[in-house]
Amino acid sequence: MATGAEERSDRVPASVAVWLTRPMRLWSLQARWLAIVLAVLAGVGQTLVKVQLPTVFHSPDSSHYLQIAAGHTELVEQPFASRQLGPLVAAGLGKLLGGSLHGGFLLQGFLSLALAMGVTCWLATKTAAPRWLLLAMMLVPSWAVLLQYLVLPDLWYAAMLAVLLVLLEKRWFWSAALWMLPLMLSRESTSLTLLCFLAAAWPGLGKRRWQVAAVAFLAAAAGSVVVGRLAAASQANVEHLPQAVYMFAKVPWNFLRNVLGVLPWSDANTELCTVPVWSVPFRFGPVHSLGVCGFSVQQQLQAVEGTLINFGMLPLLVAVLWWRHRKVRDRSVLLRFALLYGGVSFLLAPVLGAGFVHLMQYAWPLFLVALPKLFDEELTGPLSAKRAWASVGFFGLSLAVPCIARWPVLLSRLAMGVAIWVVGYGLLRVWLGDGAEVQESAPL
Repeated sequence: MATGAEERSDRVPASVAVWLTRPMRLWSLQARWLAIVLAVLAGVGQTLVKVQLPTVFHSPDSSHYLQIAAGHTELVEQPFASRQLGPLVAAGLGKLLGGSLHGGFLLQGFLSLALAMGVTCWLATKTAAPRWLLLAMMLVPSWAVLLQYLVLPDLWYAAMLAVLLVLLEKRWFWSAALWMLPLMLSRESTSLTLLCFLAAAWPGLGKRRWQVAAVAFLAAAAGSVVVGRLAAASQANVEHLPQAVYMFAKVPWNFLRNVLGVLPWSDANTELCTVPVWSVPFRFGPVHSLGVCGFSVQQQLQAVEGTLINFGMLPLLVAVLWWRHRKVRDRSVLLRFALLYGGVSFLLAPVLGAGFVHLMQYAWPLFLVALPKLFDEELTGPLSAKRAWASVGFFGLSLAVPCIARWPVLLSRLAMGVAIWVVGYGLLRVWLGDGAEVQESAPL
């Protein structure tokens, strides 16, 4: 017969699992800020361990932004020359460090990483998401990918976007509209951010909607004008096409390669092959013929791998929660924006560029901001020991997924990733149950 001490020791692991699955918003203010600081430190620490900082200055396309920061925009091609604010801020920080341009980029990258992580944690601790999710979000490989490309505007833009998320959480819509100016100075894809902001905020703006929309459009237009002046002396794109034509032509080109597996060719872009297996005459500007180099599924396999690994198993959790509550309409502006911007960014990644595995990181608001807020739509209560352990087991698997990347064979990595996701889905079924009801309205 078990003694009282033995029974208490048996209950300790179960109580730890229950504590880990309790909602973050039940923390006291002091505990909340302590959790945020510890989680950010853990996230920054692991990210710095994974990235060899000297290599960030040799990542693809980094030379363009180093030239902008050095004041040589005239040597930079479009569309890189249109992303001015990040390199200029890095140049300013470099002057504060005694003229070290590389030091300026490193300081900017560290501050951007800490800000994006901090805002993500702050937003999460206001939700009903389980406590373990805070650490899971900070330890996903996605942060290391952003830091690896810190010379590019990706990490800088994540920090700028984090500020927008705070403005949306506070419902400071006028400030959010004006924030389109520095966002447009940072990256031309702010046109997507602008549309997602207006679509998310429109239902809650009431009579102010047209005024806020006008301010947002004017701010973005002003940013575009300033960028045009700063990049006036820059070089044309590599194909020497009009910029608007070049940007639109990238979509079918990347769709063929990254989605259909067809390797496209033109006589103005011979990156994939010098002699195509098939070609036809096609005259447009410097382009005189189009063709096909062959067929490959390598990009598609890498896309599957990135989806399975870069955000742990958080995409699976997002998909399950969204599906369970897909009919909920009364959502906060922040949640609507994170779902819309993150979802569209994830779907557009294959048509934005060849290195679209790192372009997937643009979707981080979907997996790191929308996810914890989706838990506010769950009818949560005290979990049984079985369900609590299933939740903690899912947490453990999510942390284990990135270890797959160390395996040398791609197909083996994919097989292991799929197997872990299948097990994770089984744990989700136990943890969340099958018949939970959906709340009729989500808290604002």
